Parts: sequence; structure tokens; C-alpha cells
Amino acid sequence: MPLVFILNAALIISVIHLIRKLSPLWCALILVPTILLSMWNTILFYPQEFSPSIPKQIKYSVAAILHYDDVTPADWEGYTYHPSRTGESEKYVVALYKYKRQVPLDGTTYFYNDTDYHKDHPIRSLSDTPSELEPHHQFIWWLLQTFEK
Repeated sequence: MPLVFILNAALIISVIHLIRKLSPLWCALILVPTILLSMWNTILFYPQEFSPSIPKQIKYSVAAILHYDDVTPADWEGYTYHPSRTGESEKYVVALYKYKRQVPLDGTTYFYNDTDYHKDHPIRSLSDTPSELEPHHQFIWWLLQTFEK
């Protein structure tokens, strides 16, 4: 966290110092990329406890969606939740979405096939599925639903 604050503070202070004597047009032309760079620094360097970095999560999510046709039922049936940095959980969500009609809704299947953490939340309804997923997995589900994969 300190790295994020230090980089963004240094960036903002130097830009403020630079644009003090410039015209409003130049200020706007410099501030827009500065804000975007500050956002990128925050995304890139924001620490993750158990998950990979945010850019890697985005990369894994995009790869999982692009390989939608290659996903098999084994990708959701055989997955067991564990902190992973290989994109397996994103692939699981895409497979769960693709084969959602094959998921038994009798309470015997759990989200992420994890009976420890999700023991109180078995899969009983397809409409409740997105709310039980991790936030970036909810976004994957929403993308798949929106673009009707």
C-alpha cells in the first residue's frame, strides 16, 4: 500500500508543479493522462492477499472467456477451491456458466465445490448464482450473460 500512495503522490505533486503556469487547455491535456496513469498505478500495485495481482486476474478472466468453447464439464466438476494464481477459478466460473443447466439444484453441489467455506451456500438456484460468486467472478458471469455466450 505505501508504494501506491508514494507513486501517486509523487505523480500528482510533480504534475501540479508542472501545470501551474500553463493555459487551461494544456492543463486538461496533461491532467487526463495523469489521472489514467494514477489509476493504472493503483490497479497494478494494489496488494492482493490470496489472489494474483489485478492485471493477472483480468488476464485470466479474458483468457477464460475467450476459451469458452474449450471449457468442459470437468472444469467445474473437478475444481476445488484453493488460492490459485493460475486462472483456474476463472475457468471454473466460465464452465459453471456454460454448463449451468447440468448443475444439480438439489443442494448437493456447492459453489467452488468447497464444502468448508461455502457449506451454508449450496447451489439451489441459477438466479442466485452470481451473488454467491467472488466479485470479479460476478463480473465474468455478467459479461457472459450480457453477451449471451
